[in-house]
Amino acid sequence: MTRPNFRLQKVKHTLAKVNALASEMRGMSDEELKHQTVLLKKELANGKTVDDILPRAFATIREADYRILGMFPYDVQVMGAIVLNQGNIAEMKTGEGKTLTATMPLYLNALTGKGAFLLTPNNYLAQRDKEQLQPVYEWLGLTVSLGFETDDQEKKTTPAIKRSWYNADITYTTASSLAFDYLFNNLATRREDQYLRPFNYVIIDEVDAILLDEATSPFVVSSMPMVQSNLYQLADAFIHILQPKIDYKLNEDHDAVWLTLHGIQRAERFFRIPDLFISEYREIYRHIILALRAHFIMENGHDYLVSEGKVVLLDEANGRLKKGVKVNTGLHQAIEAKEHVDLTPNQQVAASITFPSLFGLFNKIAGMSGTVKSDEQEFFEVYKMRVIQIPTRKKVIRRDYPEQIYLTTRQKLIHALDETIELHKAGRPVLLVAGSVENSEIISELLLDRGISHNVLNAFNVAREADIVKDAGQKGAVTVATNMAGRGTDIKLGEDVKKLGGLAVIGTEMLPARVKMQLAGRAGRQGDPGTSKFYISLEDGYLAKNSTKRFKNYYRRLRKKKNDKLLRSPRLKMSITMLNDRIAANQQMARSNINKNEIALKIQRKYLYDQRDQLMRTAHLETEVGKWLSRGISLYLTEEAEWTALGLRHLMNQHFTYDVVDLPDDLELNHKKIQKYLERFCQERLEQKAQVLINNEQLNQFYRSALLNALDSSWTDQMAYLSKLSVIVQPWATAQRNPKFMYQEKAYQAFEKMFDTVAKKVVDNLMLSTIRLDKDNNLIVHFN
Repeated sequence: MTRPNFRLQKVKHTLAKVNALASEMRGMSDEELKHQTVLLKKELANGKTVDDILPRAFATIREADYRILGMFPYDVQVMGAIVLNQGNIAEMKTGEGKTLTATMPLYLNALTGKGAFLLTPNNYLAQRDKEQLQPVYEWLGLTVSLGFETDDQEKKTTPAIKRSWYNADITYTTASSLAFDYLFNNLATRREDQYLRPFNYVIIDEVDAILLDEATSPFVVSSMPMVQSNLYQLADAFIHILQPKIDYKLNEDHDAVWLTLHGIQRAERFFRIPDLFISEYREIYRHIILALRAHFIMENGHDYLVSEGKVVLLDEANGRLKKGVKVNTGLHQAIEAKEHVDLTPNQQVAASITFPSLFGLFNKIAGMSGTVKSDEQEFFEVYKMRVIQIPTRKKVIRRDYPEQIYLTTRQKLIHALDETIELHKAGRPVLLVAGSVENSEIISELLLDRGISHNVLNAFNVAREADIVKDAGQKGAVTVATNMAGRGTDIKLGEDVKKLGGLAVIGTEMLPARVKMQLAGRAGRQGDPGTSKFYISLEDGYLAKNSTKRFKNYYRRLRKKKNDKLLRSPRLKMSITMLNDRIAANQQMARSNINKNEIALKIQRKYLYDQRDQLMRTAHLETEVGKWLSRGISLYLTEEAEWTALGLRHLMNQHFTYDVVDLPDDLELNHKKIQKYLERFCQERLEQKAQVLINNEQLNQFYRSALLNALDSSWTDQMAYLSKLSVIVQPWATAQRNPKFMYQEKAYQAFEKMFDTVAKKVVDNLMLSTIRLDKDNNLIVHFN
């Protein structure tokens, strides 16, 4: 027996225990069933674990689901729930009822009083699931909330409102909402502005999208904008005079671009500089590389869209808009210069976190998806999560046809549209999938030319997603969509559609294997009939960007022969399979490298946030302030080997006071004596400031603000340094030194040095700030 089967057998053993309690629960009155929540909480309080009470808890909410919703979770759904409680991943196919499955582990883990989260891919699904299941949870005595603002919310969202969201027993939200709230919670300067409690348990819907596809994209909270460079427009103008292969080259995968020697010489003439690579002109070189990447790697309609005069990124995995997200290190501004729209300010990063780091804060994480088995090794290596395939309740009878491979895009689209029209004539609904927003618009125009009415689902009309998906399974419906259609709301078949053969998924582009599986899975839900067929060409972007030189030579030979027939070569199909495997391995390696760099940031972030929390909790900060002042003064004094009276006055006017400084005549100008003098000076100044305030509580508020401001601004600089370090560390690799090791080493050294900066900023904040009380006697602090 294989290990996965052994794990499934253990799940079935637990299922039997849950099933054994079904008749007992059915015989209970409503009040008796509701009272189970109280009894289960008592058992936990008396020392039992969630695993101990699982059978009774699952049997309780299973019966409650039936009484309130009229839906009794099937055995396969209970099996999925057991896997989720283990902190593993349940692979459940489309239509198998993941929403109802999640009620059981959410209820069980919420009984601890520590909270449980369900994270969905988007706001619509979170709100839908919360509203559907809220009556069940509340009937059993638990509280439930939605973790973000809704369009009809009248009140402004305050920390108190957010606290109510996150103090609920069960919270439905999105991963991005939680990530941003976590960052803002840790930027608060007052305890009353914080709203999160320690994270306990989370279920991530579409877990592969969150923990794999979006693992490398950090969520960023920005602070003050940096000074904007005009080099973006200059570099963009320079790009337009370059000639491909003469001035610049792209690698085979079209994911790296660089200047040739001829291009470097042309740049030096264009910018009128003697040497592009000396430190004085390093920023010019950086902006040229950004402009090259913006023009020749980032594609409009594939990587981003221009909407209402703004560049908006597209999620490569699902084709959705990534609103509010920008490419970092200046690439976003380079794209804006390319598209001739207003440049957004290049913001400083105040806080950032990736999904792997965020979910590492939970005691237990679990996930659900229909297409995750192929990545089980990575999930175990990175997250220590097992993937358990849950059997379908009904046999999958969908037919998946082999890929139809053509030489050119034109040939591929002709055959895909011909088949779509034939299916449409037969009354079958068709989901016609395009690889990009631009291609979806092209296919839409081709269908209109042939007189086929249809809906289009892409990033431009995501607001209509629910309505479009609802109609996509109706008789004769044709829906053109990007791969965003691969996840989300189920496509339910209309009347008589099953007899006609069910939904037909027609792909029109080479896609990653997992995305292809997701799209195929839209057909044939819950034992329904259906088909999937993917038409691809050797000109598809996915192939063009990732194919080998040998593959490209094969393509050129076929072009010369003007082959317009279906390509049936087993060798070609094997090459495409191998290419898919290579791409998946490269993506996994990229995620692994970024995760290793993220470890340094994760450790530093945790230490910093722990320091912030300690400052927030400490009632009296005089001792802490004294330590930081002493350290900051010492650091300022070590900047000079010997001090003169003039030099000391200059130092004090820069960092201690704006007033004219009269030094004591008997002051000995050695480090030890100056240190004591400056410590006394600071103490006297703080006593003067305290006289403005009403009580010690306001004095502590001032101290806390000064310390937190110093920590936060120094952390902002540290993150900017780490961001640049991750880009420039690769060329430092030598035979003896590993770039990953060098990154870790440099990051650690910078973090140690950061606290010297904090100490100096504490001195500046305490000494040079101005404080006053407003008309309501609230403290107002201004830092210089």
